[in-house]
Amino acid sequence: MNTRIKLTDGLIRYALSGKKDNKEWQEFNGALVNNQKNRSRVIHDIEVKGFQVSRTGQDIISFQYYHRVKGKRKNITIGQFPAITTVQARLLAKEKALDVANGNNPVDDKKAIRIEKDNTLNAYLDREYTPYLRSRAIRADRYLAIIRNQFPAIINKPLVEINKDDLVKWVQFQKSQHDKNIHGYSSASIRQRFATLKTLFSHAIANEALDSNPFDKLPKLEFSKDEATGQQAKRTYLTLTQQQAFLKSVDAYDAKREAEQSDIAFHHKPMLLILYFMGMRLGDVIGLDWVHVIDTPFNCSITKVLEKTRRKVKTPYSFPMTKQVSTALRQWRKQQGNPTSGLVFPNPKTGKRLCPQPLDRCWNWIKQDADFHDDLQLYTLRHNFISWLIMDNIPLSVIAGMVGHSGTDMINRNYAHLIRGTDVEASQDFADLLEGKGAKHNG
Repeated sequence: MNTRIKLTDGLIRYALSGKKDNKEWQEFNGALVNNQKNRSRVIHDIEVKGFQVSRTGQDIISFQYYHRVKGKRKNITIGQFPAITTVQARLLAKEKALDVANGNNPVDDKKAIRIEKDNTLNAYLDREYTPYLRSRAIRADRYLAIIRNQFPAIINKPLVEINKDDLVKWVQFQKSQHDKNIHGYSSASIRQRFATLKTLFSHAIANEALDSNPFDKLPKLEFSKDEATGQQAKRTYLTLTQQQAFLKSVDAYDAKREAEQSDIAFHHKPMLLILYFMGMRLGDVIGLDWVHVIDTPFNCSITKVLEKTRRKVKTPYSFPMTKQVSTALRQWRKQQGNPTSGLVFPNPKTGKRLCPQPLDRCWNWIKQDADFHDDLQLYTLRHNFISWLIMDNIPLSVIAGMVGHSGTDMINRNYAHLIRGTDVEASQDFADLLEGKGAKHNG
């Protein structure tokens, strides 16, 4: 077989499979299947002259580079598939071709063996993915730790050998723990682990370390409806009485901290007021820079690119500030020496970004002081903001913009129970109009 084509891992697997369902690769049907006819079958690469793959043993598929020395053909085995990938083998073949062009006689070396050992998931994570992720993700170390700690069965397995079966077994184990209500196996945690590893494999595809992604063959993760109902129940809101208690507790905590250390300015109160009055995510508040804070007679807002979607959405969102927030931030800026740039809430010791959960101690104290139940999450402040806007009949498109969403899908999906309530109220308002009760609309 002398036809040339760009060699890929996918093509080699197809030629090994005996399948005949790919028209583009029809002439390679069964080309590397182990039988008497295929002992000398070879597939040549179109990109690098002399680079080829062939069956060299009963269970051995080898990458080779051939060249001529004094008119005689010489074959050099580069490595074996799938211990090294086609992309890696092609790079080695190019090195051999360069040796020939320089008048040297390339010989078999141990480089392919080293590549085979270094081509595990863990090795790729350390060598390629870690520097890439740290240059792009604020919480990179957390995601890297998830891959290192949550996939023990495949972390030391060659990347090219990780397949659908490996992932299915992992999902089955995670779901079994989830169904037993084992701590640490909530659907949200499992989805995050799944998505984190999937992102690494997508990077490997883009980096040409793999030809196919085993995640592409997996069905969507699905969990029980009961948990979905429980998740919706967590999207609760505070009553007016609870909100008053919350604001009193914020002031009480602030006074408590001042009494303990009067010479230190504390970030808790302005941060909590932003979360409560503006519904922002904690990560966006932690990452606030003074250049994001616009406080003029004509515009009083926080304008920034959201951290959760910053890699995809580069357009900044503008969040109107209430008087309570603008007043708190003016006081905080004065305490900080009236800076014009830099982090709004820097770590008081290092000056760098705060840890991901800087309000845990404060929130626990407030929950106890305001008589909230122990399971109430700080994220409830965002749910509370959205919920009361919905119940006040604010248009969903307006709410979406106020909380940093490009559309209303999330609100429709997660706050449907509140939306249905406002629908009933709006319907009754319309009926009242017809009966002449809507005096404010009568001309």
